[in-house]
Amino acid sequence: MFPINRPRRLRQHPQLRRMVQETVVTASDLIYPLFAVPGTSVANEVISMPGVYQLSIDKIVEEAKEVYDLGIPAVILFGIPEDKDTDATGAWHDCGIVQKAATAIKEAVPELLVIADTCLCEYTTHGHCGYLETGDLTGRVLNDPTLELLKKTAVSQAKAGADIIAPSGMMDGFVSAIRAGLDEAGFHNIPILSYAAKYASAYYGPFRDAADSSPSFGDRRTYQMDPANGTEAIKEIELDIAEGADM
Repeated sequence: MFPINRPRRLRQHPQLRRMVQETVVTASDLIYPLFAVPGTSVANEVISMPGVYQLSIDKIVEEAKEVYDLGIPAVILFGIPEDKDTDATGAWHDCGIVQKAATAIKEAVPELLVIADTCLCEYTTHGHCGYLETGDLTGRVLNDPTLELLKKTAVSQAKAGADIIAPSGMMDGFVSAIRAGLDEAGFHNIPILSYAAKYASAYYGPFRDAADSSPSFGDRRTYQMDPANGTEAIKEIELDIAEGADM
């Protein structure tokens, strides 16, 4: 008790404060996002995120080299395909934009970790993260059929050279489905980084501009979380760990 206990004793000197600092963020803690688009020499600035660009693969390789030189260990890839459809073909096709970008980065900078965002909203005509119920305009995604698309996408990304698979679509059971798909394809050592608690939040507005992934109708409240629910977030995290999420 005061005056014996004086927490300010540990705040008197810069070196002392540095020594007892609980959290330290360095370049090694960072992941650099990259948004891949078709074409050559393309750099489209995202108006809602000044300084962030949609880049063609040649530009992405240049950026990846700079990222590695800065000591940042990983990039995460998001793709904007030339064409979209209801089956999210661009997400799982072997010649998809993320697949091409992953291969190009690994060839140019082999030591840089490539994380692949494993979601479908950038690739569907409606902008939702999976198959929709027929005629449903509320954004109600069919959970279990969508898991098959996510499995195909994850395996395709791993084949292209992705070091880490990062599912973000908030489907129930997506970690276990992807783990099964990767293992069946022989990718036992590819880790899964789960977006375990992804909120239906307005904060995603600029990101959706960057990834060209805004829903064309409705919203994502039937599968993304209510930002008010912290207890539910912990449940989601625990479920994903139990299903095999490595991170």
